[in-house]
Amino acid sequence: MPNKLRATYLLLIYLGIRVFSFYLQPATPLNQNPHFLNTSIAIIILLIAAALLIKKNIFGWYIIAGEMILGGSGSFLQIFGVSLRSLLLLTSLTIYFLQNIKSIHKIEKDKLVIGEMLIIAALGLSRGWYFSNPRPAVISDAIPYLFLLYYFPLRDLLKNDTWRKFCYSALQVAILGGAIFILFTYIGLASGNFQLQDAFYHWFRDIANGKITLIEFNFYRIALNEQLLLVPILLYFIYNAIHKKQKYLFVILLLFLLSLNLTRIYLIALVIGMLIVFTRKNWKRWLLISVGSLSVFFIIFSGLFLISSGGKSFGLEVFGLRIQSIVTPNLEKSSLSRLLLLPKIFNQIVEHPFFGRGLGSTVSVFSPVENKIITTASYDWGYLEILAELGVVGLGIWILFLFNIGLKLKYLLRWQTAAFVALLIINLTSPAIFHVFGITLLALLLAIGSNAYPEPPAGPPHTPEQL
Repeated sequence: MPNKLRATYLLLIYLGIRVFSFYLQPATPLNQNPHFLNTSIAIIILLIAAALLIKKNIFGWYIIAGEMILGGSGSFLQIFGVSLRSLLLLTSLTIYFLQNIKSIHKIEKDKLVIGEMLIIAALGLSRGWYFSNPRPAVISDAIPYLFLLYYFPLRDLLKNDTWRKFCYSALQVAILGGAIFILFTYIGLASGNFQLQDAFYHWFRDIANGKITLIEFNFYRIALNEQLLLVPILLYFIYNAIHKKQKYLFVILLLFLLSLNLTRIYLIALVIGMLIVFTRKNWKRWLLISVGSLSVFFIIFSGLFLISSGGKSFGLEVFGLRIQSIVTPNLEKSSLSRLLLLPKIFNQIVEHPFFGRGLGSTVSVFSPVENKIITTASYDWGYLEILAELGVVGLGIWILFLFNIGLKLKYLLRWQTAAFVALLIINLTSPAIFHVFGITLLALLLAIGSNAYPEPPAGPPHTPEQL
């Protein structure tokens, strides 16, 4: 299929699935009766994917990749309360391992590390049940670890040029579609057609898994769960703009998304990632793209703020306050909320230092944002959350897993190293590395690294060619 025609179809799918899920919604906290067409479409897609995978038709993996890239948070289509993404994961991996059990039985370092991760996740699951943590939160925390198993099919799929090109096209469409979707949402909010707590707001929060916050002067911060990978993906397109001199369009679109997401740790991760992609050979191009990206970001942010405020402000004071609150959290309520969590989290760590309180743990603390005591599963401190839920043992296994990926960085391109480091930085204040998207990115980097420098066959002797 020609690239433009394929991109058009993919864009229609990206936008269509969101319109479809708004009018024909799955189950939500406010509506426990999913529309039968939503369930029916999800069942049809699942059956088609399963049939293709059973026949070893690579188009089955096109569906898996397409759903991951175009499907946002994965909650738009559900079957009896279970997301299509989770069902595709379980179905595709079951079929894959049954078909390839003979070729994956050999012990490799990567398999051992992934196995350790799954064991600690299972232990965290059992301890979460033992400590009576909320069952939905326990299951929600456990499922992302299963996405590590995509490492095995990814090693084969990454060698298929056609599949890789499809994923690249889908990624471009997801960026364009995401920009259209967020712009539509922002215009609706700024114009007053959408209101906080209206039907669209609840759909955006409960199904699209997004967050809308009124900042000041009618300017809204809009974030989606899939934007967790916004910075790693932005670094990829910046790298291509520097070294391959590809078009800057997708960098601009991603900067637009970042200007409305406005997450502080994302900005820090982007700056550090930009330093990693620096090379002396292309230092002029790097400087041009870096300065250009910074300028475009501020132009978009200030332009939107100026329009939203009716010409009253460029928003620089708001942006400055958010940046200053990084080092002085008391200046801003959301930063102060994160700071108030620390004593509670440390108390939990001290109570159960070795194996933690299990997945799905919650913490109760006074929220200056809501002006009341709240109980939340969002710790807002990524590494401390791992320590609180899985203990020192769990954090140690996580470090070994990340170290194993780090060992392969010298075989990866600079953007891949920058994306890895950026994800680790984002995890300081967000559940990045143990989120579905974070774990999928780590599995992808591990698979890329393994393909770039595969381990020699097990057992002596090794020929020079094997080494």
